[in-house]
Amino acid sequence: MHIRVLLFLLAAPFLLAAAFWQLDVKTDISAFFVSGESSQMKLLAGQMQTGEISRRYLVSIAQGKDDEQAQAFINTLQSDWSQIKGISRVWGEEIGEDAVHDLIAFYLPYRYHLFSLEPEKDMPYAFSEAGMVERAKAIKQGLLSLQASWVGEIINQDPMFFMSHTFGSISANINKHKKQKLYHTLVVETNASGLDTDVQMVIKQRLEQVFQRVNKDYGSVYKLEMTGVPVFALAIKKQVEKDVKWISSLSIILMVLLFLVIFRSFQSLLTVMIVLLVSAAMAALLTSLFFGHIYALTLALGTTLIGICVDYPIHTMVHAQASEDKPVRVAKRIWPSLFLGAITTVVGYAALSFTGLPGMQQIALYSTVGILTSLCISRFILPFSLQHKQVTMQPTVRLDGWLNLVQGRSFKIPVLILAALFLIVGLLNVHWEDDLTQLSPSVTALKEKDQELRGRMQSIEPGRFILIHADSMEAALQLNEKACLKLEALKKSGELDAFYALYPWLASHQLQHRNRQLAERYLNDSTQQRWDNILEQQGLRSASFAKAKVPDIKDLDLASVLQSPAARYIAGQYMQADGQVILTIWLGLHEPLALETAFAGNAQIQYVSQKDMMTEMNAVYRSKALVALAYGALFILLLLSLRYLSLKASLQVLLPAMVSVAFMLGFWGISGYPLSILHLLGLLLVVAISVDYGIFFYENRTGDMKLTYQAIVISALTTIVAFMSLALAENPALQVLAWTIAPGVLLGFLLCPLFIQKAVRG
Repeated sequence: MHIRVLLFLLAAPFLLAAAFWQLDVKTDISAFFVSGESSQMKLLAGQMQTGEISRRYLVSIAQGKDDEQAQAFINTLQSDWSQIKGISRVWGEEIGEDAVHDLIAFYLPYRYHLFSLEPEKDMPYAFSEAGMVERAKAIKQGLLSLQASWVGEIINQDPMFFMSHTFGSISANINKHKKQKLYHTLVVETNASGLDTDVQMVIKQRLEQVFQRVNKDYGSVYKLEMTGVPVFALAIKKQVEKDVKWISSLSIILMVLLFLVIFRSFQSLLTVMIVLLVSAAMAALLTSLFFGHIYALTLALGTTLIGICVDYPIHTMVHAQASEDKPVRVAKRIWPSLFLGAITTVVGYAALSFTGLPGMQQIALYSTVGILTSLCISRFILPFSLQHKQVTMQPTVRLDGWLNLVQGRSFKIPVLILAALFLIVGLLNVHWEDDLTQLSPSVTALKEKDQELRGRMQSIEPGRFILIHADSMEAALQLNEKACLKLEALKKSGELDAFYALYPWLASHQLQHRNRQLAERYLNDSTQQRWDNILEQQGLRSASFAKAKVPDIKDLDLASVLQSPAARYIAGQYMQADGQVILTIWLGLHEPLALETAFAGNAQIQYVSQKDMMTEMNAVYRSKALVALAYGALFILLLLSLRYLSLKASLQVLLPAMVSVAFMLGFWGISGYPLSILHLLGLLLVVAISVDYGIFFYENRTGDMKLTYQAIVISALTTIVAFMSLALAENPALQVLAWTIAPGVLLGFLLCPLFIQKAVRG
């Protein structure tokens, strides 16, 4: 056994073990597609994936009947869930007395700072006769109520009871859950990202186990239902893992059957499988090391590399079998064709990384490493293995029927005319679909359940919100306050049911200063005397009240709010990184046109739909994909021109691939089938793969056209079979790639003998 082969066989198990040990598979589909061009979009995309909202389970518990012990059950469950490792907090639909007391205690010193969005308008009324009478009556009523002790504590610090106005604003800004007689709702927030499926799987199992235990103690009359990002992530993980296993198994089985039918040789099959295993292991290892993880979809698409990487050992073995020369010489003779074919394919895959889609960058690296590894093994190791053993690679079935049918016949011009007509008519009717939700994993049942649960729980309209972006928190808060004024006007006109903004939880320093300055101006001896008189008129002893004054404290800032009981109410409404700040305002039921009109023309305050935003982002990716397709084809043409020093020869080699793309685009346009970025990426790979067949066919380095064609047929069949296996996946994105690449490669293969009439040797 040659030393190279021995070292290879010794190293292979260690490589496989290292790849398995290093492998960290992520099933996050949104990260595979979502990134963003601008810093704002990148920040927003990151928040969607890892922010507080993404870490929450929304829980609905059906009790089946109006059970008096239901609240005791909920309290026990909430307490036990809070003890689960990985859960940061659990809260219910009702704001308890303790929570209200904590909020009042925190905001009491800032009662003047946060008094109004329009202090110049509202402060004069607050110190008017009517305004002070209202507050004096509220004090009297409060002191006679069950909350007398609370009211007493408040007026000790706030003798003019300004807190009643501030707390009224805060109460209105709490997203109250809809009260359902037969349902109780809880929110469970975890420490880990909702997309960290390994952690979330354990947490979800523990939530269910604790629920079952507590439910059993209470007679097993309650039913648990959950939704939220973690629930969807776990469902998608399950689906993607199923696809990866199914596609991998199917690809291997089909390739094994193909080899056995064509070659009827287990030894040749074993040889090729070793090459493929090592290539896949090297690709997975380097991709994991470079990115720190590998997406499950990368592995799913990576299995299709079986059909591409198998080309190089097949060509080497088929030509070595048929030649009287030593396998090493044969490998050296066909090496230029194999190398050029591999490089053009790598160019196609590498171009994927320029689309901006994060997942495509992984696929580009994974594919490049896999292809180059297979190429190097086929050139520098496999020939030495073939010298010491006889491997049968002679096809047992005739594969040159198509070659015999079209060779020597003039089909080139008619096919070109037909392709041009298809392309022109198709492009005139092509319809682009930038809504990638159509390509998301199918979780229809979960989506329906999500809508049902959110309908019970929230008054927020999902997917539509006000987006504010600025270069500082102060500027963003000032914009937030301007937006709130417009939204208040829309509420009064009946075009908006409710909205939930950062104000009144937090205000800009500018607004706090305006409120405080006006309050200090009005709080004089004359005002104090009028207040004392009003208290006496209401039957209250003015001497029992302290003199009102504005607390001498610093303005309230975000850091303080985040350490307060109010933190949970602003979760997911602020993002800041790299000098960018984004605020969101959640909206209740509303008239979209009214919101669009209100904020039209304002670049920093926008009414957005999350779906529309993602569609716009994907339209940018589509434009990049078109550019990648064009530049990929041009770069491949450049490589061919450098190789052949002839533009005519280069175009002849590239023509079958480009005509195949023309037919595919034309067919889609005529059929009215909507195209997405994935179709463009698929066409790029069609060009990169199909040009290999043109190179092998054109160069025909062994001088035996039928032998070369047999090797090309086998390569094409394995590639088509590998990509067709994607069509059986549940993931629509994989199905799109299957029905783009497989027929495109088939057409490119069939067109080679039509356009490359003369075989050239050497």
